[in-house]
Amino acid sequence: MNHDQSEPAAGTVPPQAEALETLSGAIERGRHLALIAAEGAGLAPLYAAAAVRDLAAGEAGGRAFVLTATVDRARRCALGMHAAARAAGHEVVVVPGAAGGAVARAPILVGPPAVLLEGVRRGDIPAAVLCTLVLDDVRALEPARAAVEAVVQASGDRARRIATTHARDAAFDELVERWLPRARRWPNELFAEPRAGRPEAGGAAGTPVAVASRATREGRLARLAELLRDLTGDGAAAAVSVETAPDAVADVCAALSLAGLRVTGSDGAGAAETDDGAAESNDGAAETDGDVAETDGGAAVRVGAWGEADPAANAVAFELPPTPESLARTAAAAERCFAIVDSLHERQLELTALRAGLRVAPLAESADPALMDDVAAFRARVADALEQQDLASGALLLAPLIREHGAARVAAALAGLLRAADRPATGAREAAPADAPPGDAATAPPDRSARRATRPTWTKVFVGVGKRDGAGPGDLVGAITGETSVAGGQIGRIDIRQNFTLVDIDSLAADAVVRGLDGSRIKGRQVVARLDRGAR
Repeated sequence: MNHDQSEPAAGTVPPQAEALETLSGAIERGRHLALIAAEGAGLAPLYAAAAVRDLAAGEAGGRAFVLTATVDRARRCALGMHAAARAAGHEVVVVPGAAGGAVARAPILVGPPAVLLEGVRRGDIPAAVLCTLVLDDVRALEPARAAVEAVVQASGDRARRIATTHARDAAFDELVERWLPRARRWPNELFAEPRAGRPEAGGAAGTPVAVASRATREGRLARLAELLRDLTGDGAAAAVSVETAPDAVADVCAALSLAGLRVTGSDGAGAAETDDGAAESNDGAAETDGDVAETDGGAAVRVGAWGEADPAANAVAFELPPTPESLARTAAAAERCFAIVDSLHERQLELTALRAGLRVAPLAESADPALMDDVAAFRARVADALEQQDLASGALLLAPLIREHGAARVAAALAGLLRAADRPATGAREAAPADAPPGDAATAPPDRSARRATRPTWTKVFVGVGKRDGAGPGDLVGAITGETSVAGGQIGRIDIRQNFTLVDIDSLAADAVVRGLDGSRIKGRQVVARLDRGAR
C-alpha cells in the first residue's frame, strides 16, 4: 500500500494507490476532483500526477500549489510527490523554509495557505500562471478559510482544482459547489450518503475491526507480535495480511519469528531463513545479539500478501488494505478481524472500513498494573456521573462530534482531557529560584497556569464585513487565525451586524489582528479592520 510519507523498501513494488488508479482518467482529462479521503489513500502521488499533467499541458512557467493545514503535513506531502515530480523534471518545494530563489523557480509549491498567499501578494509567486490548485484536507484548513478563499480567487478559472476532506460536511459540499463545478467525486458511495445519516466509520454498522495504531514501523511490528501471542496462546489459528510483497512479507515473518512466534508462509511452508540465521527488518524492527528466542507453544501464524493469506479464525491486517473489497473479504472469512496501522493512516482505515460495510473499534491495550487503582477510581467517578447528572445538555452539546467521530472516540478524547486535568502540574516548584522567599513558588505559577487563572482583557476590533456579505462566525475566526498568529482562545465574542462586525480580541493581540485583517478578503470582499471607535 502506498504511504504518503515514506518510500518503499528496495525490491518492493507497491500496488498503485486506489485513488490514483481509479482517477487516472479524470486526471488526464484535466477535471476538477473532490475526494473524501485521508492521509494513507495515496493522495500525494495523485497530487503529483495532476500537477505533472497540468504543467506539461499548460503554459511555460506554470505553477502548481498544494495548500496544507500545517508545515509538517506539507513536508510529508512534498515527500510523497517528490519521485513522480522529479521523474518529470519538476522540483517540489515546501514553503516556508525554502530559499527565496527556490520558491521563485520551483513549479510545485506546498505549504500553508497564508504563507503562499503572502508570496502571491508580494509578487514573489505569480498566481496568474497557476495550473493546479490542491486543497489538502479542507476540514483541517477551516481555520485558514479566508486565506484559502483568497488563493482560490487569485488562481482564476483556468486552474484545475482538487479538494480533499477526511470528513464530509456542509462546508465541504458548499466549497465543491462554488469552486469545483462538475468535479469528479470519489468515492461515489460516500458522497451518496446523507451528511446527517451515517457520515463516518465510527457510526457504521457491520462487523467490527479492532484497530491499534503506532507511529513507527518498529512499534507496529511489536504490537502485532503482542496481539498474535494473545490470539494464538490458546491454539486458535491466525492469519496476517501484509500490505506489499515480497519483501514486506519476509520482514514481518522475520520480526514475528524473532518475537518467539511460530510462523509459516501463505503456502504453509516455514518462514524463510536468512543467511546469518537471524533476520532483520528494513526498518530495524527486530535485531538480536545472540540466539533467536524459542517459539512458544501456540498455534502457527500464517503470513502472506493481501489475497494470499489463507482464512483463519483471527484475521489481522498489517498496514492499510489496498482496497475496501480486500478488507471486506478478509473480515468475512474470519471470526474476528484486527488491524495494525500507521497512526497517520488510522483515519483512512476508518473510511476504507466504512466503504466495506464494516466499523472500527479501538483494540484494547494492556494496562500498567500500577495504574489500575487510579483507573478504577476514575471509572467509579464516571459511573457516579452517569447515575446522578443530567446528561441531556451534554448529549446535545456533543451530538455533532458523536456524528462525526463516533461515541467511543469522543468518550475516549473526553476521558483523556479529564485525566490530564486531574494530574497535578509538575515542575512548578522546581521552576522557582533557589533563593526565592517562601511562598514565591505558589504565587508565581508557570505561564500556562497564569494564563488560565487570569482571563484576558478584551479590545473590540471593527471588521468591515457583515450579514449582507454572508459572513458567519467561522469566517471571522478563520480569517483571524489564517492571517495572524492569534490562537482561537484569544478570540472572544463575535457580534455580526448588517454591514460590519465587532470582534472581542485579547488586548495583547488586538494590534496584530488589525494589521493582519486590514486589506484581506472575507467572503470575497476586501475588508477594512481597525480598533473600534464605538461604531453602532
